Amino acid sequence: MPFESMIQMFRENPAPSPSPQLRTEYSRYPDDLADGPLVVLLHGGGFCIGHYSYLASYSRAIASLHGVTVVNISYRLAPEFKFPTAPHDVKPENAKELGADLNMGFIVGGMSAGANLAAVFAQQWVSKAQSPPISGIWLNVPLIFVQEIIPDDQRELWIAREQNAEAMVINKETMDLIRSAYNPDVTSPDFSPINQPGAHKGLPPTRIQVCGQDPLRDDGLIYERALRKHGVKTKLDVYPGIPHAGAMFFPTLPVAVKHNTDVLKGFGWLLGNDVSEEQCRRGLDIMTMPA
Repeated sequence: MPFESMIQMFRENPAPSPSPQLRTEYSRYPDDLADGPLVVLLHGGGFCIGHYSYLASYSRAIASLHGVTVVNISYRLAPEFKFPTAPHDVKPENAKELGADLNMGFIVGGMSAGANLAAVFAQQWVSKAQSPPISGIWLNVPLIFVQEIIPDDQRELWIAREQNAEAMVINKETMDLIRSAYNPDVTSPDFSPINQPGAHKGLPPTRIQVCGQDPLRDDGLIYERALRKHGVKTKLDVYPGIPHAGAMFFPTLPVAVKHNTDVLKGFGWLLGNDVSEEQCRRGLDIMTMPA
């Protein structure tokens, strides 16, 4: 389905039907959040579509396996709300309004456009010396670069936009449409973490996942290399042969199962919790359970 059609469909059906309220799941914050680390997740959708529920299956599994509070955040969408509305909606100053004790641990992450916003958020948090420090970052198929800001010494490695110009899920036409709708100032610190003072420095452990047939593939690969070069502890997962966010679009493929297992293990790595294969299987079962 063309991305433009997806935008129109989302405008006509902006959010899924509300799920039954569960004892441990709320559509608004409970009076008292659970003790322990806070995980904040940001959905994807090219800054044009999406809803906080899009990552709900991951949130349930992460919360169950690791005993953390997971908050899924929505932000206003383009083209009605162009750049920099989305990054301003999730700016660091808003995090402390969540009511959690961030000293217990604070992880921020996202997928696709949400990964871009998470990376921007984390770099701003570090650059502004916010306290307490973020303890981990999860970036799944992130948008980090565009032609105007790719470092010269990495330009020869940044080939996925051309190599995967006709890929499934998103392609060059989709990328052009998203950029036109979002209309970002690509040199702004609100657009990419590399535009911020002290970029790459002082960030916490970062888990990055990329897909082989994704126009954004090299964004994640190059960003991970830059973080590692600046002393950031990183882990990188690569899924050859699948398109952007392929695990969500093709969940029955074996590589999708591996991807989702890596997500659960990745949060264990960020939280300092080892995850057994049995726990991963339980987490995958939770992900496939109806809300």
